[in-house]
Amino acid sequence: MITNNYGKMKKSNNCFMILIVFLLLLINMPSFAEDRNGTKSEDKKDTKWEFIIVPYLWIMGIEGDVTVKGRNAEVDVSFDDILDDLDLTSVNHFIARRGKWEFFIEPNYMKLSSEGEVGTINVDVETEMLLLEFGAFYRLGTWGGRLPVSLDVLGGGRYWHIDNEIDVSVPMLGLERDVDSEKDLIDPFVGLRVGTSITKKLQFSARGDIGGFDISDDTSDLSWQAVGLFEYNISQRIIAGAGYRALDIDYEEGSGDDKNAFDVTIHGPVLGVGIRF
Repeated sequence: MITNNYGKMKKSNNCFMILIVFLLLLINMPSFAEDRNGTKSEDKKDTKWEFIIVPYLWIMGIEGDVTVKGRNAEVDVSFDDILDDLDLTSVNHFIARRGKWEFFIEPNYMKLSSEGEVGTINVDVETEMLLLEFGAFYRLGTWGGRLPVSLDVLGGGRYWHIDNEIDVSVPMLGLERDVDSEKDLIDPFVGLRVGTSITKKLQFSARGDIGGFDISDDTSDLSWQAVGLFEYNISQRIIAGAGYRALDIDYEEGSGDDKNAFDVTIHGPVLGVGIRF
């Protein structure tokens, strides 16, 4: 028991140190984003920081399979059932831009639930998830005149704390059994983002990334994410956004009665308003 607690503390400390290092890099970022061959006005623009805070809602559905200590449950809550069966989650997105670089930190807290029946057996599944994403985009270039298209490369990390609980009951027999498990994972990921300006005030971007790669016991077997987003500049400081986000994770450990697995896709529309300063 002491060993398990120590392991969890060690994982948490490692994730905390990664976040601290990332913040220090952000604060002390040198002026390598400057274009030495550009004009003075371009140099000033490249060396100026821009910060954006975007609180938003992710109205999600969840599909997949959850296994807790050998007991498997299928989770399938469609978008049509959102208002009745799903929790809404508040997500915050923090952005810092300078020149060709864009840094971000995104803490998420989600609580998803599903229930169903298999004959006379009732099955309730509850998943609590703390997700912290952090990383950076680097702009490779922008092409086109009337409808310019930009391409960014992406690298970062995704920390997961997942708590799964499966409740199985047979009301006719008065039987009930609860099992639960917790898991901490940290996935490195890489990806791309493509963006375009539809009008002076309206932009669209599409992001895709993939991570995990089963490189250790503390990473998922595979995780991926896809986001499509429209952004509208209401004013110089206020931004409104709407789009769709899908996030998939697949991990498995143990076997038999000790098997724990989480293979789900979380998806749904996102709505938010950001403040630029």
